[in-house]
Amino acid sequence: MSTISCPRSFEIFRTPLTLITVTYHCYPHLKPTSSDPDPPRQPTILNMADTDNQMGVYKPAPPGALRTPCPVLNALANHGYIPRDGRDMTSAQLSAAFRYLGFGPDTTSFLVGGAFKVHADDPPAGSSTSRLGLRDADEINSNGTPVLNLNQIGRPHAVEHDVSITRQDRELGNCIILQPQLLQAFLACPANGHAFTSSDIGRFRRERYDQQKRDNAQLDFDPAKHQLACGEIGAFQGIFGKGLSYSIPIAYVKAMFEDERLPFEEGWTPRRTPLLFPELWLLLKLISNRAWPFSTSTKQP
Repeated sequence: MSTISCPRSFEIFRTPLTLITVTYHCYPHLKPTSSDPDPPRQPTILNMADTDNQMGVYKPAPPGALRTPCPVLNALANHGYIPRDGRDMTSAQLSAAFRYLGFGPDTTSFLVGGAFKVHADDPPAGSSTSRLGLRDADEINSNGTPVLNLNQIGRPHAVEHDVSITRQDRELGNCIILQPQLLQAFLACPANGHAFTSSDIGRFRRERYDQQKRDNAQLDFDPAKHQLACGEIGAFQGIFGKGLSYSIPIAYVKAMFEDERLPFEEGWTPRRTPLLFPELWLLLKLISNRAWPFSTSTKQP
């Protein structure tokens, strides 16, 4: 009787289509249904005199608006998929925005559910609070619905971390706003001169670690935070990358990080197939393996 061996390095997971097929086969409850529709793919303009406030139309942050260290969330606010002023965002609004970009139901639920937990620096066992949660306990709107402000994404001791690609460490400056010199260095890192690969991103993350290890005596960056950081940029690559190599055009990165604008003008369109955990995990590991800055005896999470 013949046997089937598992392909080395999990070659079965080489393409997004295969990942989606396998995941839906193993976890059919994750497959979107008619009761879980995607948000509209193009902005609907109902009143041409009021296009600036229509969902999907780009408009830079108004004075006094709150923003995050994350260019993707800032871009979603600038396009009106979440509140443009960055205040009182509900989990339903954030979930719809993530699904619009192409995140799957599993990744969306994980990201949004975690963000909307009440934060505690040292949550007791069995508590509904979380160290990675971002809300304060009393944050609700007039309807009693939990809400979140965008600037809370950067709150200390939660998901924000040192060794950002384009932000400064908290101990060295403002960890919320873009550092232009870091962006220029990032834009210059693709080896082929026109698009980012996982190797380019991993190499730059390793360079940033070495730089901050030298400059920040209070550096707070362990293997778990490394995986978190690689997961963030891996998700970015999964949403904005093109083809089987997930290469991200420099023009996409420039639009997202510099203008905080979804790169529609540069040719990007939202994913039609959802970004699910197996695919995201693969991208995370490709970046993490290239960027791993710790000793070889330190086991990756």
